[in-house]
Amino acid sequence: MTSVFQQTADTQSRVAEKAKAGLWALTLGTASGLACVAVRLVFRCLQWIFTQSSGLLPEAASLLSPGRRLLTPVLGALCATLVLFAVKRWSRAESAVEYVEAVQVDNGNIPFTSTLWKTVSSAFSVATGAAVGREGSMIQFAAATTSWLGARARWTSVPLSRQVAYGTAAAVAAAYQAPVAGVFFALEIVLGEWAWAEVPQLALASVAGWLMSRLILGAGPLLGVPGAVSLTANALWALPLAVLLGVGGPIYQKLLRTFHFIGRWPLALVWAGLGVGLLGISRTTVWGNGDLALMNVLKGDHALASVALVLALRLLATTLCVGAGTVGGVFTPTLFAGAALGLASAQLVHANIPIFLALVGLSTLLAAVTHAPFMAGFMAVELTGQYHLLPWLLLLNLLAWFVARSLSKRSLYAISSEVPTSS
Repeated sequence: MTSVFQQTADTQSRVAEKAKAGLWALTLGTASGLACVAVRLVFRCLQWIFTQSSGLLPEAASLLSPGRRLLTPVLGALCATLVLFAVKRWSRAESAVEYVEAVQVDNGNIPFTSTLWKTVSSAFSVATGAAVGREGSMIQFAAATTSWLGARARWTSVPLSRQVAYGTAAAVAAAYQAPVAGVFFALEIVLGEWAWAEVPQLALASVAGWLMSRLILGAGPLLGVPGAVSLTANALWALPLAVLLGVGGPIYQKLLRTFHFIGRWPLALVWAGLGVGLLGISRTTVWGNGDLALMNVLKGDHALASVALVLALRLLATTLCVGAGTVGGVFTPTLFAGAALGLASAQLVHANIPIFLALVGLSTLLAAVTHAPFMAGFMAVELTGQYHLLPWLLLLNLLAWFVARSLSKRSLYAISSEVPTSS
């Protein structure tokens, strides 16, 4: 009888612990989502100050004179440089730590103050057209907020690294209106393992972050494609495309590091800003994270030469910014590059539904670069609303991931954060 009572007590204790962990995950997800939204609103306000427009950055750039289009990215880069210089000169804050490295190497510890200042620097760059993803800084700041809260939560036994994973899942869901992709982002990239016991908490946090973004910034999908994209015999071209982009994944990663020597130049960010300004005079779609260029590609009606030109200019602008050390991410620029390559391939083979290959390109290049095929598949369908394509995209992503991993064991996140266990 005593053992029965003991088992009942143990079961109740485990249930209570799980419930407490779930509630805390909801709390962290809410805080992370709000942090993401706050950064996004700051970016929007700064953009209005510099361009007098709070819409998409390329559209804002198109309203500026050529002179302002040239000088605005330079001015933003100069402000970003001054922020980083001031922090290095006068701040005693610890060095910033990327969230993947923090979870896998440093038990989830992300210095909040240094991350805050890097986010401020990023805000000036992003608001003035730097060709990097604003979502990278949003997610990093949200992860640091989660780490700060988790370090002070004495009432929970959940390891801090797990709490930061919850916050990261919520941040991805908030930034991209993609709650399922947020869960798989945390599993495949942040934790780097299939921690099934964490899925309920990750899901709760991710949904909370998604709801915060949806309530304040509006509902998704962010890149909604009207109608249902159908499959035809031309869909067979998706197989060789997945293989090619699997090969292209490691090449794309190396390409992003092409101009790393610029980071050693004086005023490196300013040189990158000048590059974006010059490129933006001819094509305003080089400004920003590539969201407008991606939307245009997903319409599927652009000529091959036009797609190739925008892809080349954006790759150049992004590699300049990454090489100079501009604070930001490359997730959204990678989505555009994959979609553009998919659309170009469709036009080369005269596919009658080019948008399908554009979606395949978006999904498979992301899978090849991040080594996260499930996250990439869910991200593609949640961004576009084409949920019926999920089984096909997952199969193609696994193929691209296998090819990419056969060529290089290091994913984009392992390289950017220098996590030794992923080498």
